[in-house]
Amino acid sequence: MTKTKKLLSVLLSVILLFCAVSPAFAAAETPFENSRFYEIGDYSIHYRVFEAKEQKGQIFMIHGFALSSYCFQSLAERLQAAGYTCVIADLPDFGYSTRETEETDKLPREDIMHSLMMSLSGDPWYVAGHSMGGYIAIALAEKYPNDVKNLLLYGTSGNDGTSTLRRKLMSNPAFMKVMGRFLELAARMNALVRLLLLAATEDLQFTRDYDISYITDPYAVSGSGEGALINFTMLPETDFEAFSNLPPVLYVNAANDTVIAKKDVQKLRNHLPEGSTDITLASGGHLFIESRVEKTAEITLEFLAAHP
Repeated sequence: MTKTKKLLSVLLSVILLFCAVSPAFAAAETPFENSRFYEIGDYSIHYRVFEAKEQKGQIFMIHGFALSSYCFQSLAERLQAAGYTCVIADLPDFGYSTRETEETDKLPREDIMHSLMMSLSGDPWYVAGHSMGGYIAIALAEKYPNDVKNLLLYGTSGNDGTSTLRRKLMSNPAFMKVMGRFLELAARMNALVRLLLLAATEDLQFTRDYDISYITDPYAVSGSGEGALINFTMLPETDFEAFSNLPPVLYVNAANDTVIAKKDVQKLRNHLPEGSTDITLASGGHLFIESRVEKTAEITLEFLAAHP
């Protein structure tokens, strides 16, 4: 790995450790043709529906840090064409969902996502999660096992909990404001965002062709950075023993992922439920669900066919 590549990987890891801010927008706005909003407590949750003509199943998708529903769009379109209705939700503080403040009556992420999911259909769902979204998908399945058929996990691991240092930082108002502002400024630096995208995809041509407005536009709302930092205090911890007793899981990673630590991948792998499918792509970075979407879709469809 070159020095430049190492620097980009470290920078990406630092940014994803403390950030990932896609802010809230008013529910009156419809950023995509298939945009909808779900109201729960103090939250307005933006989500998108990819309705399949042939109904083989339904998949609820949860994105990761620094991302929003757009990261799953290409995969959702392919699964939709194969007969699976896909719903992608923006988590609080991301995409076009509500930004949290100190005044927000905060709800666990898995409870918000479960409530939205079940408002759309009371039948069991496949639940997909990428990166941080994997933590939430696992917590949702552990808490509401009767409503989840199988988990589809991409580029993620289990969450062992927030470090003591991070908890101290997150409880410091001055740090929250300063770091939050820094994140908002960094998100408007197109060159930096594209460099981080390159580190996350390992694909130069894909990065060149990518419309980064889908990443940068949500950062336009003031306060997005601080809202995202609040998000860190709400991440659910993984119960690895409960996880091991779930139905078979699809677990996909990329060999060149520099965001999720290998030891964390291995820990989750050691607790995979019996009958799970564990695949590591020979190439691709953390955002392989976008840059290697054809292969990801192929793997996913094979698993879905085996677990109807």
